[in-house]
Amino acid sequence: MPASYGDVEEAIEPGRYRVPSSEWSAADFTVTFPEGWTVQYGHVYHQNDQRGETAEFYAIDLDEIYTDSCHGEGIPKALGPRVDDLVTALLEQKGPVASEPVKTTLGGYPATRIDLKIPKRLDLESCRLADDDVLGLQLWYSAPAEKYFVLQHRGTASIYILDVAGHRQVFLTQQFSRAPEDRAEVQGVLDSIRVG
Repeated sequence: MPASYGDVEEAIEPGRYRVPSSEWSAADFTVTFPEGWTVQYGHVYHQNDQRGETAEFYAIDLDEIYTDSCHGEGIPKALGPRVDDLVTALLEQKGPVASEPVKTTLGGYPATRIDLKIPKRLDLESCRLADDDVLGLQLWYSAPAEKYFVLQHRGTASIYILDVAGHRQVFLTQQFSRAPEDRAEVQGVLDSIRVG
């Protein structure tokens, strides 16, 4: 896997990769990427086609989220260590529309998935973001990973929350394409994950 730690995205050769635990991820995991994916900052993976980026994927270690995602910075809520602590915080967070939690599996572990979208009538121009170039809702800032997550106006985020030996492991996708083949490819990447 290319060790890209700057703004520049680097192509990933198709294949299976091991991603070690770090400030981004509570656990080691392996994942398989098909052709057309890139890596940025060493841990943020992008699906691309002729139109540009169609999805992003990464693991994240969270210890707090914002209570109001429209205003972001300055209103953090500390999270307890359990899966349910993050699930409850996401459901209570002001801003996005959250799906009901879905019990599923990911990486060989039971997981809870929550899907998030921006409400159609929300005035994003009034929201305060870390990145003024992107319209969206700032859900969190992860201090260990030094990473913001902005739910973009054209994106749908799926957050998978696992308990791995008493540690919360979070995987995130944000998809911008509605094309079935793009969505199936992202699902294939998720299905390839093995934790530990």
